[in-house]
Amino acid sequence: MFESSRQGSSKLLSLLVPRDWSRSTLKDILNNKDRRSELIGTYIECEITKMNTTGVTAALIAGVISSGFDWYNIDDTAWVTRAMWFSGLILAVASVASSAIQTAAFLRIKCSRDVTTSFIKALGNYETKDGHWHPHALTPYVLGGPTLHLKLAVLAFLVGLFYELWRAAVAAQLAWKSDELRIAFIATLIGGFVVVNYIFASFTLVHNSMHIKKEPKV
Repeated sequence: MFESSRQGSSKLLSLLVPRDWSRSTLKDILNNKDRRSELIGTYIECEITKMNTTGVTAALIAGVISSGFDWYNIDDTAWVTRAMWFSGLILAVASVASSAIQTAAFLRIKCSRDVTTSFIKALGNYETKDGHWHPHALTPYVLGGPTLHLKLAVLAFLVGLFYELWRAAVAAQLAWKSDELRIAFIATLIGGFVVVNYIFASFTLVHNSMHIKKEPKV
């Protein structure tokens, strides 16, 4: 029962925090003595690619949020909407900055004389008395920081957007003949469809990754 509850919490957490929240991947890499150097090199390449993708996406999201402040009626929006959009903009910029920092850090590790040692020191890994390596508890959270900031930026923008849509609908006394209510209803319908698909895709990927016990036969 406890194991089931822990897996359920991990699935919920995966909606915001990437799958590498689990330390199992890093632990497997560090304790594979035969292929450690090779696996570390592959992991670094994957992290650099992920950080580049996250940084570019966050920059695009920042542009989308910034364009919202150019709307003709931005001065008439609620303070909640503007607060959420400013927060989303800050989070998007933080995602870009943290992605760049981590990319630079991994490139330095990749170019060092001893990649394995530099990797172990940089990520705060430590060796126990039984000879097994373990990543620091906060390492997965730090590595997932840029993606977490990006997801929160999107969430903040959407919360502000839907708040403004329904505020206008309420101001129109929720009359179906009003354009404000129709716009809010249709936008919420589409938004709900997107959220359901996102949750389904995230849970499916996490569930499948958690239940791989051996390599599939080709």
